[in-house]
Amino acid sequence: MKRYGNLWDKLVSWDNLVLAAYKARKGKRAKACVQRFEFNLEAELLQLQDELVNGIYMPGNYVTHWITRPKARKISAAPYRDRVLHHGMMNVLEPILDKHFHPDSYACRKEKGTHAAVDRLQHLIKHNQYALQCDIQKFFPSIDHEILKGIFRRLIKDQKLLKLMDMIVDCSNEQEAVNNYFKDDDLFMPFDRRCGLPIGNLTSQWFANWYLSGLDHYITKQCHCGSYVRYCDDFIILAKDRATLIDLRNTIKDYLDSIRLKMHTNKNFIRPVNSGLTFTGMRIWPYYRLLRKDNIKAFKKRIKWMQKAYAYNLIDRGYIQPRLASWIGHSSHTNNYKLLCRLCKDWRFKRAKPDELSRYPRRQLEQQRQQLPGCQSQQQQPEQHQQQHRVPGVSVSCSVPAFSEYARNDNVHGYYQRGRENPRRCPELMGNVSHSQISTRPDATGRDKIEGSIWPIKKISHLAA
Repeated sequence: MKRYGNLWDKLVSWDNLVLAAYKARKGKRAKACVQRFEFNLEAELLQLQDELVNGIYMPGNYVTHWITRPKARKISAAPYRDRVLHHGMMNVLEPILDKHFHPDSYACRKEKGTHAAVDRLQHLIKHNQYALQCDIQKFFPSIDHEILKGIFRRLIKDQKLLKLMDMIVDCSNEQEAVNNYFKDDDLFMPFDRRCGLPIGNLTSQWFANWYLSGLDHYITKQCHCGSYVRYCDDFIILAKDRATLIDLRNTIKDYLDSIRLKMHTNKNFIRPVNSGLTFTGMRIWPYYRLLRKDNIKAFKKRIKWMQKAYAYNLIDRGYIQPRLASWIGHSSHTNNYKLLCRLCKDWRFKRAKPDELSRYPRRQLEQQRQQLPGCQSQQQQPEQHQQQHRVPGVSVSCSVPAFSEYARNDNVHGYYQRGRENPRRCPELMGNVSHSQISTRPDATGRDKIEGSIWPIKKISHLAA
């Protein structure tokens, strides 16, 4: 295998650091840390360049929080200047890695992604009868640092760049404890080896993909199985008979043991493709695909929340438009056309009248928001979670949850939580949305009223057919 050198000068070059700063700020220019860095952009980049050239650069401390949906995960955010460096490093490494990654690996790569992975899987399903679907148990917390550093050196020979990559791995914050025992391990081996990459780093995504790149080539070249798709740690192998997949599963377990990973026992099964496969948020059959039910339920819950927040003037239409357009674009890759038509009928957003707002004053909402301490979880406050109130003036009959849930998002879970945004942390409208899926018109009282429009669904009907 060819090894690459002379990469350090490209990394520390001024053009590369400026490009990295541009990529790091994309979509985040309203954040305070980004604005502070951009205010003194040249000075910050010159200081970062000087630290790299003189070998005195040290990563900063991570800011962590937990998410609970779809499952509990620890999310770590590096300081913004470190994120700029991560983008600069990947500007150099991405062309090299993309050339050596397997074509059927679809995570974190240009012109790949979830939709391309589903398209490829559906094509393979039509030519096979059985599928082996596997998932790796606690993948990011289980990545072994020593094995990962050895993988670095198989492809990269620039010592300065390798030292920086090792520093980023070694300075990772502590992850979930994963104590797995493998062949020839003694009692203290799992505790002596440092494991885990922080979920949230750009480098962690690429390093994790790099960690499993050997598995891709092992399955397709040594095991001679061409019907294979992987997205991060979730992969599917297809064959025409079940016995082949049973033998292949045992072979894959042995390979994963060699890189100190465990296959998930509850997400490891062989089934006929005609029964449908769940992959990257979709249910896939040979000739059609649907969204998962939990995805649809989460979106319905988000719509109801946006209707309530819009009624109380906590968000504007610039906040609603891109979210509806994004979900419509995602669902256009499935055969959920009738579902879209049915959901659009409920997309009515209307401001509440002043007399209706007085029944449930905003001050009371603010008091409820401050009652729940940020350090306590929702499970510890059932009385706040269950408290609900009626909101008149909204076309969809539903109730308003206590704002204490959103307070927890602000203090513990960051600005956003999956399917449930903080109404007091609404992002500002970032330019015009050219592909708006919402029509606006004044109602009888002269206030703005937003209605769901069916015409964009007709526009994308040829994709959903």
